Amino acid sequence: MATSSSAKKVARVAAKSGGGSNANKQANWLFPAAIAVIFALGVGIVVYARSENGGGNANDTPPRAQLAEGEPFDHWHAAFAVDVCGKEQPPPTDAEADVLGIHTHGDGLIHIHPFASRAAGENATLKRFFDQIGLVVTDEGFETNDGTTYKEGETSCGGKTGELVLAHWEDATTAGSTEPDRIYRKDFPSIQLSEDLGAYTLAFEEKGATDIPAPSAAAQIEQLGAVDGGSTSSDAPEVNGETPVDPATDATAPTGETTAPGSETTAPANEDTEDSTATTAAASE
Repeated sequence: MATSSSAKKVARVAAKSGGGSNANKQANWLFPAAIAVIFALGVGIVVYARSENGGGNANDTPPRAQLAEGEPFDHWHAAFAVDVCGKEQPPPTDAEADVLGIHTHGDGLIHIHPFASRAAGENATLKRFFDQIGLVVTDEGFETNDGTTYKEGETSCGGKTGELVLAHWEDATTAGSTEPDRIYRKDFPSIQLSEDLGAYTLAFEEKGATDIPAPSAAAQIEQLGAVDGGSTSSDAPEVNGETPVDPATDATAPTGETTAPGSETTAPANEDTEDSTATTAAASE
């Protein structure tokens, strides 16, 4: 009996020893596997972050993003205005914090200095700016940040059919005395911000109109760009011996007509014409 009992004990010890060895082997395998998984996840996160912020992008197509200290980047400005039936609206302002580097300071300019690849190069489009100021634009019309809607078939200019267009000047400094280089009639959000010191007017005008007015800020784009929205008129740098005026803060600045026509209000396309009611209706879904 003693011999049988001893044999059983030896068998139990051997079984336990074998199980412990397997457990240790499994633990030894799981630890490096877990480290490998964590490393792979870390690399994936870094790659994704670099791609989002430009590290995976050549960043050589203007406007180039400011991705790291000391690397070359672009800081552009473009004049921008919204015009309804010949009446320029107040300069738009940011609707939210800027995370991409395309914004405004309420000075009639688009400030274009991307700090992410998704807003640089060919990705620097008017859609980025429209989203920033809360402007919803379609081929048929647009809705402002306060909910005012202008839409083809619902809004008229002087009793005549209205149409949404976008005029683009490559040189804002001469835009006030020249015709637009191009007039777009669709796909407005996809239009690329293609140069420094350009000008854009998003206009809801009488259908077929070609005399789209340039943004009032276009003539001062270089001065306003130098101020860059960060200075008041008292401490702004002098340009040619004069202090540039920011139309967002100076009532005497040439901002044009700045009363936004609202629902069932008048938006005169010609001050000599009494019948110039711009009737605005909410866009139907």
